[in-house]
Amino acid sequence: SKGESMTKTLQYDFIIVGAGPAGCVLANRLTENSSINVLLIEAGGSDNRFIIKMPAAFAMAARRKDLDWHYSTEPEEKLGGRKILEHRGRVIGGSSSINGMVANRGNQMDYDGWAKDGLKDWSFEKCLPYFKKSETFDGGSSSWRGRSGPQSIEVARADHPLNRAYLSAGKESGYGFTEDQNGENQEGFHIAQSFTKNGSRFSAADAYLKPIIKRTNLFIETNCMANRIEFDGNRAVKIIAEKKGKILEFEATREIIISCGAINTPQLLLLSGVGDPTHLRQYDIQKIADVPAVGRNLENHVIAPIIYGSPPGVSLAEKLNGWRKYKVGIQWLLFKRGIGASTMCEAGSFFRSSSSADYVDLQHEFYPLSSLISGDKSNFGGGFMFSMGLMRPKSKGKVLLKSRDPKKHPEIRYNFFLDRFDEEVMIKGVKKTRSIASQSAFSALRTEELSPGPSVKSNKEISNWLRSTVSTEYHPCSSCRMGFDENSVTDQKGKVYETEGLRIVDASIMRSNVTANLNAPVLMIAEKIADYIKNKNR
Repeated sequence: SKGESMTKTLQYDFIIVGAGPAGCVLANRLTENSSINVLLIEAGGSDNRFIIKMPAAFAMAARRKDLDWHYSTEPEEKLGGRKILEHRGRVIGGSSSINGMVANRGNQMDYDGWAKDGLKDWSFEKCLPYFKKSETFDGGSSSWRGRSGPQSIEVARADHPLNRAYLSAGKESGYGFTEDQNGENQEGFHIAQSFTKNGSRFSAADAYLKPIIKRTNLFIETNCMANRIEFDGNRAVKIIAEKKGKILEFEATREIIISCGAINTPQLLLLSGVGDPTHLRQYDIQKIADVPAVGRNLENHVIAPIIYGSPPGVSLAEKLNGWRKYKVGIQWLLFKRGIGASTMCEAGSFFRSSSSADYVDLQHEFYPLSSLISGDKSNFGGGFMFSMGLMRPKSKGKVLLKSRDPKKHPEIRYNFFLDRFDEEVMIKGVKKTRSIASQSAFSALRTEELSPGPSVKSNKEISNWLRSTVSTEYHPCSSCRMGFDENSVTDQKGKVYETEGLRIVDASIMRSNVTANLNAPVLMIAEKIADYIKNKNR
């Protein structure tokens, strides 16, 4: 790590904790000013791995103990006490190094909803320039899309017969097709876009960190875990961290920026005395700042796998079984082509659960194979799968401490289906998905429904199936949200209330979840807040 030679000073203008998507953006943008020193701290190690680079291996990467925090929720009350596994990247690039690479911005109404809540700076009109700034889109630039940003986004080929059938079935079911779900119109069926470049994953680290690694004002400490923030009064001044069993202290003269994600960020704040005083007292942690909403309002997208069988020779999974998977690996290694270069999810849709939904509230990620997304091991089976996600949950969870030991995982509760409304939307979604699967476009490619299965018919039966099956889409957010009410942790520039010199930039500050996978929104948020910081430090 570049920090080694500099251990004497250990003093920096800015310290960024977490080298996930937000941390990578901030490290890049803040060091554009050569007079500013920036330290980036990451608990994980190098992302230079075959399974990270090869898109089709993402399910393996997410399950590697050395690349993942390997979180699990407490028993979920409405899911029969099941615990939900939650992958979070513990590696340079964070979750952008182990995710499914799907590039979606969200709906314009999501951000306008934040603005209606008082966050005037976060209307879609004010976010769009930063979505554009972050990307180079291979579909070409337009008033909606960027052409020279660091992050490569590519349109999938979607040429597998099952992907083509899915798009046709959408049309047969009366849904529209959208040329660009990240452009003017999100609603309808679409060909997926991905964070890839020339057949390889292109993470936030590839986009923002590697091109600037030689900047002399950037210092990076990997395999270095932040244990707590130290304050002088209510001003954040130091990070106390641990590396290879040694305790290190890093001092920030301007700001400490926490970019650890929706689970680790609230945990670090609570360990440092920022949170609900009653909760802090339980663990004998001295209160620095009374901010009761830290760790509250946690949201996530809940997903259900709707799976169909297919006749022999149809499913993509057949090309991944036995010796064939080695062929896929070799073809990718040599030419960056073939199945290895696919994210597996090359088609999808955003649709409404009913005409009473204000705007699209369900997402399909369509796979020409099946997989138990929530399983401990990566597993591909035959047939095809609609991974159906609830986009704007009403159920809220929390992240709280279980111990004052930073190495002990926090208590995570998503409270999926705590609000009955969420389950009702999902029941309607199952029926709509079945209707799409029944279209003639699939008739030669489909055998029987495997999950939920034909015996699951009534709302009650669908509800029971959902409760026994649903999992997470790995999009946790809003646990330290922006806002102006007592349910907020930061102002609209990410500055933590009741403190000085402390800011949060990651998915935890999202006012509420958006109709999208979260990587693109987080890049946008970090680009936008980086501008605030730079303008302040001109």
